[in-house]
Amino acid sequence: MSKNPLQLIHETISINKPKTMTNELIRKNLTKRKESYLSVLNSIPNLDSYLKEILKNLNKFDFSSYKQNLENEILENLKEWWTNSNKGIKKEEQLFAILFEYDFFFKKNVEATAYGIEEWKDYRAQTDKFNMGFNYDFATEFYACPGIKLNFFDSLEALDHSNLPEKYTNNNLNLDELKIGELIEIDEFNDIEDLLGYQEIIELHKFQGMLAVHDVLLKLDSRKIFESLNYKNNFMFLIDEHDSGEVYPLLLKNK
Repeated sequence: MSKNPLQLIHETISINKPKTMTNELIRKNLTKRKESYLSVLNSIPNLDSYLKEILKNLNKFDFSSYKQNLENEILENLKEWWTNSNKGIKKEEQLFAILFEYDFFFKKNVEATAYGIEEWKDYRAQTDKFNMGFNYDFATEFYACPGIKLNFFDSLEALDHSNLPEKYTNNNLNLDELKIGELIEIDEFNDIEDLLGYQEIIELHKFQGMLAVHDVLLKLDSRKIFESLNYKNNFMFLIDEHDSGEVYPLLLKNK
């Protein structure tokens, strides 16, 4: 039985709408998380001066230059690695996703390596944080390839233990000289992780950075840059910290 014009219009809308709406939802979710952490930081009346300086450095970070450099980096790696058969990439393998994975990030010049996911049982498109599980496998030679720089983490170098001011290291406490049963005043411990705003500053770096990466991916996708990839419908760009169990979608792309 033939479909009437109104039914065809409705089906067209239902097919095309998710392509833009899902990426808008990805951005909305990332923004909501960023603003949530920023709100907590702004509500702390006496934010520790060391944390305040880290926050100031994040606010001074040049995201405009970062995004331009990231755009060039993605263009280069897309051509030289992610689609390059000379590197062992098999173009006939369709990708569910490209995962950017980073490790320790209390340092400058953090980089996330790229992994092409070619098999993924129970795959579902996502617009917010999720757990990937382990039922996936990587495409041939698309493993730990050059990915993207995450320079927005640079100011978190100050949180590395080797860079902390002495008052946050507890180096003044000689635990070897303590006698059995001797009590230590709790005020003698100054663990920076216990400061109000510590975790929020870390998360704020993450989500401001993710939003920048999302913007660049969206811009490149609007220019059809990723058509050189052999991707499945509802292909995703993802990012996660190694072994964190928390994966965030950065872009969802339909055929």
